[in-house]
Amino acid sequence: MIWLIIQRFIGIPGLKTIVSAAGLRDLPGFESNIGREDRVLRVCIGAAALVALLFVKQGFLARYLLGLAAFVGLVTAYTKYSPVYSLIGENTRKKKGKKK
Repeated sequence: MIWLIIQRFIGIPGLKTIVSAAGLRDLPGFESNIGREDRVLRVCIGAAALVALLFVKQGFLARYLLGLAAFVGLVTAYTKYSPVYSLIGENTRKKKGKKK
């Protein structure tokens, strides 16, 4: 799983070949589980937390929590994967071809 995260963020040449040769692409539990609306919300929350972080000058705990919220929001939106959603069995991603 760590190889998939490194591949998405860094894009190391040749890593895609290593990942597919090792069979790491088919790991259960690392399927996209965040839909478009959820991603937009996460990006907005992450960006707002980053902007708020610029204005908070005192308070280690407040800065830490804002930084954590920004990091988690932006990373989960980028990777389209939420470990918390996997734990609770939630999936906000719409399946292609299915209409409700």
